[in-house]
Amino acid sequence: MRTLERVLIFLVFAGLFVACNKDEALFIDEAPEIGLKAGPAGLVFMVQPSGGDDTPAIMQAFDDAKAAGPGSVVQLCEGEYHLGYMEIYDFYGSLKGAGKGKTIISVLPGMDLDDLFAQHKLHCMVKFIGGDVHLSHFTIRTPPGQLSTGWPYMGHIYALLNFSAFSANYQFGNDSRSINVVIDNVYFRGHLLEGGPGYVNEYNCMIAVRTGFDYFPSWETPEDPLPREKIDFKITNCEFDTFVYGLGLEGMINSRVIIGEKNKGNIFNNLDQQGGVWESRNTVVSIEGNTFNIPAFSYGLDLDDYPYYAIFREEPSESATIFNVQNNLFNMTHSEYALFLRNTRTVTNPGEPATIYQVRNNQFNMADGYEWAILSYYTDGMVIRNNKFSGHGDLALFLVNYSKNGLVLGNNFSTAMLETAVAYLTPSTQNWTFVGGNFTDKVINLGVNNVFTGMNVSTSDVPLGRSISEKLVPMNQMMNN
Repeated sequence: MRTLERVLIFLVFAGLFVACNKDEALFIDEAPEIGLKAGPAGLVFMVQPSGGDDTPAIMQAFDDAKAAGPGSVVQLCEGEYHLGYMEIYDFYGSLKGAGKGKTIISVLPGMDLDDLFAQHKLHCMVKFIGGDVHLSHFTIRTPPGQLSTGWPYMGHIYALLNFSAFSANYQFGNDSRSINVVIDNVYFRGHLLEGGPGYVNEYNCMIAVRTGFDYFPSWETPEDPLPREKIDFKITNCEFDTFVYGLGLEGMINSRVIIGEKNKGNIFNNLDQQGGVWESRNTVVSIEGNTFNIPAFSYGLDLDDYPYYAIFREEPSESATIFNVQNNLFNMTHSEYALFLRNTRTVTNPGEPATIYQVRNNQFNMADGYEWAILSYYTDGMVIRNNKFSGHGDLALFLVNYSKNGLVLGNNFSTAMLETAVAYLTPSTQNWTFVGGNFTDKVINLGVNNVFTGMNVSTSDVPLGRSISEKLVPMNQMMNN
C-alpha cells in the first residue's frame, strides 16, 4: 500500500565541546560496508541554542565545517533549537547532538509551498544533497499545528529530513553523483493535524526520513526524465512516532540500505504505515532487529517496485535487488498487514533478474483475527523461513498475483490461531514448496504445482516439484552471512 544548510578556532571551542558532551565519541565511525567517504574527526563547530530562529547559525556552522574539510563536526549542545527550511550541499561530516531528549530540534512553521513548488522543489524541511552525512544523538520534531501555507492548503510538510544526490536547482539530473547517509540514535516525532494528510489519521508531516528525488511534481514527466540516485543509507537505534510514514526510501539505484542491525534496531510507533522501499534498482537492502508496532487499520512495511512516479527514466534492473528481512518484531493490532512484497517487473520485464526476498527469523504477533502477516504479489523465488507466527489473525501468508517458485521452510505456526488459513494461494500462484510447520489442512491452495509436505520429507509420497536446493541457490549468499 503506497499509499519523504563562522569559522571558529578549534582550540577555543574544543573545551566547550567537552563540556557539552564529554561522555560520547566525537565522530560516528560506522558502516564501512556502505563506502562512507568522510575522513577522521576534524574541526568542531559549536552552535548554542538562541531561543529564537537558529537556522542562520546552523547554516553558518555547516558552511564553516564544509570549508574546514571532510570529517568536520557541527555540534549542537543541550537545549532546544528552532529550525526552518534548509538545503545543505555536499557536506562531508557529521551533525551531532548531546543525546535524544537533550538536544531538541523543533521545526518552525510557515513553509511557503507555493514558492517551493514554483522552483520544482519538494516541501521537505531539511535537505542534504550529495556528500557523506552522519547524524546522531538528538530529537527532531514538529510542533503542534500547521507548518506550511499555500497549495494544497493542508498545512503539512512532506518530510523532516530528505537525502538526495541532486535537486531541482543543484546538479539537476547528474547521474554521476551520490550521497552516503548514516543516522544513529535520533528520535523523530510528528503531530496530528486536523485536515492533514494520512490514510488512517491526519498529520502535519508525512514522512520522518526520506531518500530520493527532490523534484515536484512527481506525476508529470520532465522533458528529460530523471535518473534514479545512488544513495547508500544506514539507520540504527532510532525511534519514529506519529507520521504517515516512518521511512520513505525511493528512486535509488546501485545502492546499499541498512535499516537496523542486530541489537541496533529501530522502533516504529503510531504510524499510518511503517514505511517502505519503493521504485529502486540494483539495490541491496537489509532490515534487521527492528520493532514495528502497527496500529489499528494501519499498514506495515512495503518493499515494492511498482512504478508510482512519472519522472523517472526507464532504467533496467541489471542485477537483482535483494531484500533480507530478518530478526524483526511485527506487533499487529487490528492492522492490515506486516509485510507487503511486490515485484511487478517479473511481469512487465520478464527477462530481468527478479527481486530476491528472504524473510527469516521474524516474529509476527497478531491480535484479533483481522491481520494478514505477509503478502506476496508477483514475486519469483521468495524464501520465507524460520519465522514465528502467534496470536489471533486471519492469514499468515497471502500468496497471490502470479507469485511463483517460492519456498516456505521451517516456520512455526503452532501458536497462531488463524481465522481463514495459514496460507492462501490464488489460481495464478504456482510452484511453491512448503516444508515443515503444522500447516496440514490449513492451506487454501487454488494454484498450480504447489507442494506441501510435513516435517519428514523423506517419507513424503508427494514429489517436491522444483527442488529445495534449486530454490535456495539465489539466496545462499545471504543465508551464509
